[in-house]
Amino acid sequence: MKTQIRTIAILVLFTLVLAACGGKPAPTPTSEPPTPESVVAEEEQPQVDPMLACAANIELPGEPAYPLLFCEDFENPDDTLMPVGEFDSKYLDMKSEIYKGLYTIRMDVKKGADAWSMIPVKGARDFVVQVEGKLASHSGHPYHKWGIMLKKDPEDDLYYYFAIDNNSLYYFMMVRGEKQTNLINGRKSEDINPLDEFNTLTVVTDGDKFSFYINGKFQEDFKDNRIQEGDLGVYFKVGENTILDWEFDNLVVYAD
Repeated sequence: MKTQIRTIAILVLFTLVLAACGGKPAPTPTSEPPTPESVVAEEEQPQVDPMLACAANIELPGEPAYPLLFCEDFENPDDTLMPVGEFDSKYLDMKSEIYKGLYTIRMDVKKGADAWSMIPVKGARDFVVQVEGKLASHSGHPYHKWGIMLKKDPEDDLYYYFAIDNNSLYYFMMVRGEKQTNLINGRKSEDINPLDEFNTLTVVTDGDKFSFYINGKFQEDFKDNRIQEGDLGVYFKVGENTILDWEFDNLVVYAD
């Protein structure tokens, strides 16, 4: 009899509990709370190499045969490796900076001169180098040239350069001090845009062979082995009594 009373009491208590809960069991959570491991996994995003990300957005005339060495799209001024600041000489005053995602150079030229801004690549022998550039504004002397300095001796004025001018001509020259040797002297190209528009120059070297491209279009090959290796830079030949503003973007170097 006591057992029956106890059972009835339990049933009554269970009924009261159900009634208090609305007669329905408590809902079951549909998902598990995040574990510490999953929280860590969400926070640890893979890091992307900025140079690889930069190079992925730059189209070359062909697949480079050398590993990526340097790339700059000038989107992060604080991280640039290109030279910035002011330079004064008896020939010209030059100021370079990063402005609105471009590498800009202002020149106040007193006397016609060759000038350059060095790329942070040293002792290059076999490489691919490419850069976009334009003459944003100028006043004074009407004739100017810009291009890529190649294999410069760091201790001397000994180098090659590949350049275009405002007459739609391209040049490949060797410079030794004050002497310039014409290797390709003013070849006409329909692929050259006006100098105040962006042009993309590309040079590919393999031993003594140089291959030249303008705006993605192959121009010609040339062989010369008098300079084996050296530094790279952006090159200018500018007229006297002139103020010029240059803009550059998407500078990339692949090299052994």
